[in-house]
Amino acid sequence: MKVAIIGGGFTGLAAAIELVDGGCEVAVYEAGEKLGGLAGGFKPKGWKWSLEKYYHHIFTNDREIIGVSKKVGWPAYFLSPVTKTWKGGIMAELDSPLALLRYGQLSVWGRLRMAMGLAVLKLVMWPRLGMLFERFLVVKTLPLLVGREGYEKIWKPMLLAKFGREVGQVNLAWFWARVYKRTKKLGYFNEGFERLAEKMGEYVEKQGGQIRMQTNIKEVKREEKSWRVNGERYDQVLITAPMPLAEELLEQKVARKKIGYLWGQTLVMELDESLMDCYWLNILEKDWPFLVVVEHTRLVDKRHYRGKRVVYVGNYLAAGDVRLTMSEGELLELFEPYLKQVNPRFKKGGVRRMWKFQSPFAQPVFPVNYSMTLPGMETGERGLWMANMSMVYPWDRGTNYAVDLGTRVAKLMLEEQKEKL
Repeated sequence: MKVAIIGGGFTGLAAAIELVDGGCEVAVYEAGEKLGGLAGGFKPKGWKWSLEKYYHHIFTNDREIIGVSKKVGWPAYFLSPVTKTWKGGIMAELDSPLALLRYGQLSVWGRLRMAMGLAVLKLVMWPRLGMLFERFLVVKTLPLLVGREGYEKIWKPMLLAKFGREVGQVNLAWFWARVYKRTKKLGYFNEGFERLAEKMGEYVEKQGGQIRMQTNIKEVKREEKSWRVNGERYDQVLITAPMPLAEELLEQKVARKKIGYLWGQTLVMELDESLMDCYWLNILEKDWPFLVVVEHTRLVDKRHYRGKRVVYVGNYLAAGDVRLTMSEGELLELFEPYLKQVNPRFKKGGVRRMWKFQSPFAQPVFPVNYSMTLPGMETGERGLWMANMSMVYPWDRGTNYAVDLGTRVAKLMLEEQKEKL
């Protein structure tokens, strides 16, 4: 079977591995200069390792990406970095039951109430049961689970910062999945996720597949019992682009219902000195211009980045947000007063280099009963398949779910081919 895969992110690469292992002739088309999709990286002068444009790590229960990384000979390593929250001028750990019980910004009852509610969510260990939560809006049901005090002081600011005006659409299954998957230990890959993507591409090529970089797709056309991609015939085609781009490419509607997306934006700074004493800092302030600060070099040794500290300032933004039009310097000007609150010694002059990245399809917004309108991997046209981040529901976007999705769609493609024989 001859297969074209459009998109060299982790979904496309995982599908390619499964298909070449199944004896298929595979060609992966990637428009960019590098593999990895949203987990792709960049490597400025002086750095030994590449860095993801958008902060990335994996959890210890991310079986799919752990498995494929071992298969291609590039396994993850795990550490236990510190995660904290910022509220009212106080930076505090809030990433374990014990830390929650010590959290002084909630009353004793508020802490106990939230711990009980989160424990209930954590105990729901089967995705099919977790999916039952999709009937409920997170803004209406979460206060009943974790208590009004904990919701108002912690979860409401975090949800508003992430989803903005879209927060009223988000269902509780999405929140459950975040609680269920979270682990204390976090994983990373030597030389970054980009190196893992390269290793996956090398595996595909060693098995006889092709990786066609910097190749734009001009056409995907049905041709009797086969498909034609850029003039070349294929038995099956897999499109891994975000749904709006896939529909534009096919010149037809595929999704049962329009899917909402938020932009992802990061300002990456190279600093002389550490900004904070933790890896991850959630911002629980409604009027701050960013939602998270991630000091990457609290997870990965700074020696890989010419001895400098590397910090992300991250956001999810609605289309049309003015921050999407700002330059690196303008964003730094906007962020500086708030970063000074995190660390009074922070100065713009201490930022040696900085880079801005943003993507329009970073975060799908999952409404109530999304599973009923969830796009299928089968498009209705024999031999044409879709797999993208809108389909990993109820899980949040991430490389593990991309790998899982790519593997699952590839198995379906192989099954369809067997039926034809």
